[in-house]
Amino acid sequence: MSVAEMNGDLQRKVGPLQKEAQQLRTRLNEIEQEIRRYVKALGQGRLSIGRLETEIGALEIDRDSLQKRVDEIERKINESSIREFNADLLRRTLQDFRTAFTSLTPPDQAEALQCVLKGVTVHAQKLGLEVFELKEFPSSQNRKEWLPGLDSN
Repeated sequence: MSVAEMNGDLQRKVGPLQKEAQQLRTRLNEIEQEIRRYVKALGQGRLSIGRLETEIGALEIDRDSLQKRVDEIERKINESSIREFNADLLRRTLQDFRTAFTSLTPPDQAEALQCVLKGVTVHAQKLGLEVFELKEFPSSQNRKEWLPGLDSN
């Protein structure tokens, strides 16, 4: 599967979520307008305080429920967008690593090879690499000098 196909697949999954979130935001705006109308009706003497409390209470419950759903959808959209693949970014990052690695002395290269890649997180503007550092090779702890910005475990 190509990067474009993977990104298209992610967009197909995110599209319905974005549409649902927009519909929920529209309904949230309608609820806010309705609450303002009730308050205005109270001010004009066309509505009792008891009725106002009942109606606004029900609307606030709906609003809170809708807001939770919007927040959940936005979280899912954000998680999906983090997963979007960027082939050029990956290629550049790997080339940068190759350049850095080949510029090391042989002992430093040996030290670098003692670190095992644990995971890669793809972000819009960068890659996050996580490595295991082997306790059996204490010199691997110095990798911050030749490969900064990595999380280690």
